[in-house]
Amino acid sequence: MPRPSLAQLLEIENDSTFLEFRCPRSGVLLWPLVRNQFLRQLISDLYYQQAPLVAAVPAVPRRQALGALGRVLRHNFQQGRMRGEVLVVGTGAGHFQREGRWFNRITDYLAQESCADTVMVEGVVDWHVPHPRWNQRVAYWLPWQGAITVAGRLLTREHHLAAARELLEYARQRASQLLGLTIADSNMDMLVGMLARKLARLPVMQHAYRRLLERVQPRLVLLEQACYGDFAPFNQVAREMGIRVAEPQHGMVSGGHDAYCYAPVLRESEAYRACLPHDFLGYGAWWNSQINVPVQKWVIGNPHYSEQRRSMAPTETAQTDILLLGDGIEFTLYLALAQELAHLLRGRYRIVLRPHPLERAQVSLRFPEGRAGEVLIDPNRDIYSSFASAHAVVGEVSTGLFEAQGIAGRVLLWETDKARFSYPQHPFSGFADAQALVEALGEPQGERAGVLAEEIWAPDWVGNYRQYLAQALAAPG
Repeated sequence: MPRPSLAQLLEIENDSTFLEFRCPRSGVLLWPLVRNQFLRQLISDLYYQQAPLVAAVPAVPRRQALGALGRVLRHNFQQGRMRGEVLVVGTGAGHFQREGRWFNRITDYLAQESCADTVMVEGVVDWHVPHPRWNQRVAYWLPWQGAITVAGRLLTREHHLAAARELLEYARQRASQLLGLTIADSNMDMLVGMLARKLARLPVMQHAYRRLLERVQPRLVLLEQACYGDFAPFNQVAREMGIRVAEPQHGMVSGGHDAYCYAPVLRESEAYRACLPHDFLGYGAWWNSQINVPVQKWVIGNPHYSEQRRSMAPTETAQTDILLLGDGIEFTLYLALAQELAHLLRGRYRIVLRPHPLERAQVSLRFPEGRAGEVLIDPNRDIYSSFASAHAVVGEVSTGLFEAQGIAGRVLLWETDKARFSYPQHPFSGFADAQALVEALGEPQGERAGVLAEEIWAPDWVGNYRQYLAQALAAPG
């Protein structure tokens, strides 16, 4: 029996009963808080071979965390109180160095083109506090994030666990009845614990978000990952305060991405739509057409792509690399493919494996010399430097495949079941395994009828964004 697509998995939630599970104290919908994790547990069991999509939160390295917290507290104190019409909230995952300063490719371009008093609030990734940085009007969320996490661990009670289990058992029953899918008891216990902690910390989280918005007093919030269920409390608080929220696209979205595709019952529910942002700011019309999240979709463009392409000189470097793009989950799978390629190609090309930003620190610790046998580990923080020397860019589930078009010699999709699930539609030629990839590299590059470049990367992101900003700030929240 073929494995289900995301559209088939979404039938699990296509049931109004999911709208009846609410926090008994606040009345908040429960399903958004665990929806992504539940669906990804199913997706993980179906499509991921060597590492789970959903895992327990690892222990916090105390020394690194305390060091980062000290730096953040000093920085935030020196910043003082900041107010602005536009608030940009980011994870902190997009940093690279530009002329010796840290620059966030996801959020800093938008902050620069927003009002002069725009305020940035950012998370800390791998306990690294970027300094010096281009954007000076920034505060870090780490102190509140720490308080929220501690609250979840200390305040969890039996009634939180009971509410979490009731919802998740209902969802598991639906998965079994409709699709014959199961979730192991150990994974169910992990999901129940996750949701129970989220319920326990919810009042602290709501207070933190409300206090942030009261202090900054924005009219518009640009929130990275706003369509993800974990940000439902932020969206709800902002809506209650009459503040508009938009998610700027930060990576791949598709008909196989659970955060951007929803069952009809949820899309039509006013209560569920209140858990989502008002707007999605897409890279281009093609991306927006792939998803059905019930928000207003705008075509803006990809600022980082546009600015990097504008600044790139014609390459004089020989394109001798086969660049493999990791997915942030199954690094060992990509390493095995890279090592097999190195054996088959025997020095004809350099084989370079690029870790996903989420796994870069861990991979660096594992391979401190920057190589795994004949495979080089890509050290560049900014991917465009790596494209320039690539004869071919290869990947399975990565926005980098789209970004490499027109820079690298060719782009090839590793057509696994996971890739077909994640990209129901795509513009790439593909290959099945290492031997097929070697054969593809030796063939002339044929034309593939596909999507126009401007449909993927809309031109004039500055003009598009300024037009959106003018309308968003003029409209009520």
